[in-house]
Formats: sequence, structure tokens, C-alpha cells
Amino acid sequence: MELERSRAFINDASAFVRYFGIAMAKSAPHVYLSTLPFAPTRSLVSAHYSSTFPRMLRVERGRLSYWPSSEMVISNVGGGVFSIAPSPDGQRIASSSHDGTIRVWNATTGETEASPFTGHTDPVKSVAFSPDGQRIVSGSHDRTIRVWNATTGETEAGPFTGHTGRVSSVAFSPDGQRIVSGSGDRTIRVWNATTGETDAGPFTGHTDSVSSVAFSPDGQRIVSGSRDGTIRVWNATTGETEAVPFTGHTGWVLSVAFSPDGQRIVSGSGDRTIRVWNATTGETEAGPFAGHTDWVSSVAFSPDGQRIVSGSHDRTIRVWNVTTGETAARPFIRHMDSVESVVFSPDGKCVVSSGHGSIRMLNATTGDTETTRHVDFTDHSVINEEGWICGSKGELLMWIPPPHRTLLHRPSNIWVAGEYETRMDLSTFAHGPSWTTCINT
Repeated sequence: MELERSRAFINDASAFVRYFGIAMAKSAPHVYLSTLPFAPTRSLVSAHYSSTFPRMLRVERGRLSYWPSSEMVISNVGGGVFSIAPSPDGQRIASSSHDGTIRVWNATTGETEASPFTGHTDPVKSVAFSPDGQRIVSGSHDRTIRVWNATTGETEAGPFTGHTGRVSSVAFSPDGQRIVSGSGDRTIRVWNATTGETDAGPFTGHTDSVSSVAFSPDGQRIVSGSRDGTIRVWNATTGETEAVPFTGHTGWVLSVAFSPDGQRIVSGSGDRTIRVWNATTGETEAGPFAGHTDWVSSVAFSPDGQRIVSGSHDRTIRVWNVTTGETAARPFIRHMDSVESVVFSPDGKCVVSSGHGSIRMLNATTGDTETTRHVDFTDHSVINEEGWICGSKGELLMWIPPPHRTLLHRPSNIWVAGEYETRMDLSTFAHGPSWTTCINT
């Protein structure tokens, strides 16, 4: 029982840090001044510590009961974000953008860990971390592949040339020694990750652009999805197909992935559905999963292989039971435009997604749709782009979490209508130079 309590407290503390990471990284005192008051009523961290700090602001109305599904939002990402990839340890997120850059983000605070990686001359369509987390591979519309030092952003290898069309998808092999790429030239290539020499390929057979490629967990096979509507499985060394093309989708196949045990393949399609296939026979094991109302642009398995996450041009993210096709949570409605890429965090607790202009980290077990719009505040003070209300001299007074910003009461407000109407009591709020008096001594 004690172990269960400790585990629950640790999980809650993890959610606390993810949700409030941006504020805590900016100003340590606001761990007490801004985070505890806005923590959900069911938060174990808040319940344990709040009584120790009586001189905080109080949320009279609008306090959440549970952690919202959107625990962090990253903006200023370099235009449309085509692809995201978490590092193997879950501490960083790599993203590729329409502006031709790659960025690396702190997965807790949402802050950049290095300057944008530059070198590609066209939009970067795909990124992936190496298994040891030390390198990042990128594939671009400029028809090249590059390998970067994940910390410094220096080019470690490349550009690899050979494709005659846009590079749409790249991935490392499980041992980190090879890279697979798929291209608009309808081929798949396997490269030596260090020298850039072609190890195998080009693999030919698709009759339209290759949208997505991935290695099997044992590194022996490669799966590819194409705009020709088919999925193919290849021997990673010889380039021979290991089964007949998998058919069933009635639109482009935009994303494919192996299950963690290598026994199944998931696919997402322009026909708005998701399918699960036997990786050996090509038989449909589950699906089609229906629910999205536009193209399914990205799919991925959870680390335990029990769930599938999908992102769609209908602006939603869904989590599915891999066997039944039932949705494991209500749809996440987060992005203001199409969802381009989705993936589970390495621990399976979060879903990372990207769209046109933002990267978001979502709680993978909830589907509650918390509003996260940014608005202007004009009554006495404003909330800046980072969520801070500042004093007349620019000092940080309090940080307002995204769900509370739109319908936050001001002194002149009589009432505010809306689901997340939020009213604060500042009568005992210790802030500025006196912030240290917030604690009960």
C-alpha cells in the first residue's frame, strides 16, 4: 500500500513539473506563487504542500479537478512542424520544420536546448533520434539526408545524396549503424549512418511516392507505406519483398510503424482509417478503425504495444485499443490546423504531437479538451505570450496556465460566461519583494 502511494505521488509530481515547467524555469519563486494555486484539486502535490503556504493567490472558481490532457505547448517552432521524435530517454524532443531547420526541445520545460540546426535548403520532412540519443537524422525536400550531433547541432555525416525526389521519411536501425529513407522517387534506400555509403537499395516496387518507412525492432526488415495505397515489407539487407503488398486502404498510405514485438504493423491512410496488419502474412488483424474525418497523417504504437495513437488533418489526435479498435480516450482537439506527426513518449504516459506552428505534449490517458487559446487582456494588465501577468515595472506577478487565460476574471468583471471561467482571490497574495512571506512559519 505504501508503495502504491509513493508511486501515485511520483506520477503526480511528474505531471506537476510537465504542466508548470515553463513557469518554474522562468522564476523559481513561482513554484509557490503560481503553480500550487492552479494545480488541480486532485493533485497529491498540491494537497500535501498548499496548507504550508497560506499567503498565495486562491482560485475561487475554475480550478481543474484533474491534470488536463495538454500538459505543455511549445510554440515558435519554425513554421509548420512536419515531424517530431522523442529521445530514447524521453528528455528531449526533436522537430523538423518547413523553414528547413531542426530543433531540439527540453521535454519538461519546452525550452530549446540548442540553436536551430541549419544546412538543409528546403523543408525538412522527417527526423529521428539514434538509439543512443547522441545523433539525429533528418530527411528533406532538398533530396538529402543529414546526421547531426544531437547536442551541438554540428553535422556528423552527410549530406547523403542519391534520391532523385524529396526525402519524406527517415529512421535509424535499432543498432544505430544504418539509416533507412523513403522518397518521392518511389524508392527506399539503406545507408551506412557514418559514411553515407549506400548499404542496400534502392528498393523498387512502389508505383508512387514512398510516404513512410521504419525498421523492425530486430533490424531485419523494413516496412514502407506509399501513395500507391499499399504497404510493403522488405528484407533490410537484400531489398527482397518478404510478402505480397498489403492492400485494403482506399487512399494514400501516409504512415506506417512496427509494433514493439515486430509482429504487427499499423498504418494510417488518406481514406481516414487506421489498420493493423500481421507483419508476416499481410492479413488485417484489426480495423479499419474509423472515427477521423480527414486524412490520418501519422500513427504509432505505444511502448507496450497495447495502444495506437493517430493524428489527422481533422485537427484531432486519437488513442485506440490495438485489439478492439475502441478509442481509449476521447479525441484530443488541440491543434489549430492539421496534425502532422504523433508519437508516444518512451514511458507511454504522454503523446507528443506537431502541427502547423506548435508542438504539444498530451497526457495519453485523458481525452478532456481543455481550451488553450492565447488572448489579449486589457483591464489593468495583460497576459504576455508566455502566460505571465506583469506589474507596471515589468515584474512577474503570477503565471496563468493556458486553460485559465481566456475566461479569467478582472477586477471590473461582474461575470464571465464559459466552461473554464476562473476567478482569483488576491486578498492574501504575497508577491514581489514580500514573496517569501507566503510560507507558514
